[in-house]
Amino acid sequence: MAEPAVFSCAARLEEVERLAAHLRRCGAALHVDNVAMIDLELALVEAANNIVLHGYAGRGDGTIGLTVDRLGDVLIMELRDGGVPIPSSVLSAHLPPSLDAESGRGIAIIRSCIDEVGYSQEGGVNVLRLAKHLPKPPAA
Repeated sequence: MAEPAVFSCAARLEEVERLAAHLRRCGAALHVDNVAMIDLELALVEAANNIVLHGYAGRGDGTIGLTVDRLGDVLIMELRDGGVPIPSSVLSAHLPPSLDAESGRGIAIIRSCIDEVGYSQEGGVNVLRLAKHLPKPPAA
C-alpha cells in the first residue's frame, strides 16, 4: 500500500465493526502478523468505542475517520473525530484504574496493546495516533 488507507464511518457502536474489518484488510495487505493484529484490533475497538460513548456521548451524529499506514516496522493508526476532546487527565494517568473505576479502563487497555499513544487537536478535530512496533519477520 503506497498511500495510507483511509476509511470513515458513522460514530455509532454498531459501526465500530466496520472500522475493525477495514483494519483487518489493511493488516493483511501490509503483511502484519496475526498476534500483532489482535493487539491492534483490540486497541482500535476500545478507542472507537470511547469516541462513540464519550466523544459523541452516544449521539450517533458524527463520524470517525481511520487512517492505517505502515512505516518500516511500525504500524500507525490515526483516528479522527469531531467529538468532545479527550481530557488531558485521562491521557496523563500512568497507573491503571481500579477494577471498579468508572472510567480509564479503555485507555489502559489501549496502552497495554500499543507501543505509542499520541493525541492532538487539528482545526477542531481530535486526532488519536496509535503506533505498534511490529516484530521483524523471521530470516529466510
